[in-house]
Amino acid sequence: MAATFPNLCTPTAPAVSQTLTGMWDDPLSRTGFVDLRPLADDKTVLKNPHKGWFWHYIDNGFTSPLYRDSHDPADDLSDFPGLNHLYLRFDWGDIEKEKGVYDFSPLEDIMAVWGPRGYRFQLRACTYEGGNNPTFAATPHYVYEEGARCFLLPNGYIQPDYADPIFLQRLEAFMEAFGARYNGDERIECVDIGTYGTWGEGHTVEGDNVIYPPELVKKHMELHCKYFPDTMLVCNDDHIAGRWANGPAEVQDMLDYADARGFSVQDDSICCDGYTQDNGYDTMRAPWAFDRLADNGPNVIEMAHYTYILPQFSDHYRGGWTAMEAFKNAHATFAGFHGYPRDWLPNERWLAEYCANRLGYWYFIPSVTVPELTDTAHNRIRLQVENRGWARAHHHFTLKLALRDENGILHSVDTDADNTLWQPDAPQTLNLRFDCRGVSAGTYRLCIGLFEKDTPVRLALKQEVYSDGYYALCPVQVRSV
Repeated sequence: MAATFPNLCTPTAPAVSQTLTGMWDDPLSRTGFVDLRPLADDKTVLKNPHKGWFWHYIDNGFTSPLYRDSHDPADDLSDFPGLNHLYLRFDWGDIEKEKGVYDFSPLEDIMAVWGPRGYRFQLRACTYEGGNNPTFAATPHYVYEEGARCFLLPNGYIQPDYADPIFLQRLEAFMEAFGARYNGDERIECVDIGTYGTWGEGHTVEGDNVIYPPELVKKHMELHCKYFPDTMLVCNDDHIAGRWANGPAEVQDMLDYADARGFSVQDDSICCDGYTQDNGYDTMRAPWAFDRLADNGPNVIEMAHYTYILPQFSDHYRGGWTAMEAFKNAHATFAGFHGYPRDWLPNERWLAEYCANRLGYWYFIPSVTVPELTDTAHNRIRLQVENRGWARAHHHFTLKLALRDENGILHSVDTDADNTLWQPDAPQTLNLRFDCRGVSAGTYRLCIGLFEKDTPVRLALKQEVYSDGYYALCPVQVRSV
C-alpha cells in the first residue's frame, strides 16, 4: 500500500459523529439578513384606503337630518383617526319621488363636498324605516297607488309587503337605475342589501314581524347582484340569524347562499342592551357568520346610537371595550357610529385611534434578506410581512422594489406579491424577483413601496425612512457581471 500511495497517513483527529440532529439556519446570521423590527411603528395612525371608521351621515333617510343637521359644513373632520367614508343610508323614495324619475342629486351633493376631502361612501337603499313620518315610509307613494300591497301598522306607519309583485317590479326598475349610476363607481366602498326589512336591516321588528320566506329575501339579494356586478355587496347578519325561529336549516341555507354569492356581512347596532343580555361580551348574535364570510369582502360593524348607548347603557358599552371586542371578533374592515362626530370623538378618541390601524389590514415588515445584487434579472429579495390588522385587504395593491441613490428613486420594479393573501396573524416570507438589468454597479438604498395605482399605502414603519411613497430599508451593493 505504501508503495502505491506514498502520502498515505493515519488520521490524527478523533472520530466525531456527523449524523447528529439539531436546529441551524439562524436568521440573524444569514448572509444579507436585515432585522427591521427597530423600524416598526405601531403608534402612528395611518390613513390608508378601504379600511377604518365611517360616520353614519344619512340616518333614516333624508327626511331625518339627525347627526348631520348641526355639523359645521366647513369641518372636514381631518383630525378623526382613520375616518374612511360616510355611510349614506337613504330611502328609495328620496330618489324616485315620481314614477320613473330618478334624482340622485341628494347623494351627489354630499359626494361633491366630501369626496374631494378624501372620503369614500357606503350606500344602502331602504324601503321601510320604521317610521319618521306616518304618511311616508321610504317606498314611493305611487307604488302603493298602483296597487302594491302594504300594511298599516298599529303605530300608524306603512310597511310594504316585501313579496308583492308590483312592489318588486317597481323596485327592480329602481335598482336598475341605482346600479346604472353607481355600479363600479370608485367613490363607493360597498353597497349593502337594504331593500328588505326595517331600516334595511334584514328583519321586520317594528314592522309586521313576519319572517318572509328565504326565496323572497334571496330575490332582494339577487336584485343587488344583478345590478351591482362590479361592487362589493354586504348582507346583514339578520338576513341570516334572524331566521332562528324557523329552525337552523333556514339559517344554514341563508349563510350558504350569502357565501356562494360572495357577500360579506354587517351587524347593525352592537352594544344595545338586549344584545348584551342575550349574547357574549361583544354583544354579537352571529360571530360565526362573520368568520364564514370574512374572506368575501369587508365585514362591517355599526354601533348603536351613541345617545342611546350613553349614559343609560354605559354598563353594556364598557367604555368602548365591548365595541373593540366586536370589531376584532368580526374581522371588521369598517366600523361606524351613530352620532355627531364632535360629540363622539372627544369621548372616544383613544378607541378611535386604537382601532383605526387595526380595522382591516395593517402591514409590518419585520425583516428583509438581500443577497449581493447583480445587474441581471436573477436576483431574489426575501421580505417578511405581517398583517396585524383584524382582516385581510380586499383590494389589490402593487408592491414595488426600488433602488435609491442620493438623487432619489433610480430603479423601480413591480413585484407579483398579492397583498390580499396576507391574512391576519399569519406572518409570511415573500420571495421576490428583482430585475436589476441596466443598473450601474454601486451602493444604493433598497426601498419598498405599496401602491394603489399612484396612491401610496402606508406601512407600519417609522416616518424617518419614508419618502415619496417608499421606505428605505437598508444599503445594498449592485455588482456588474
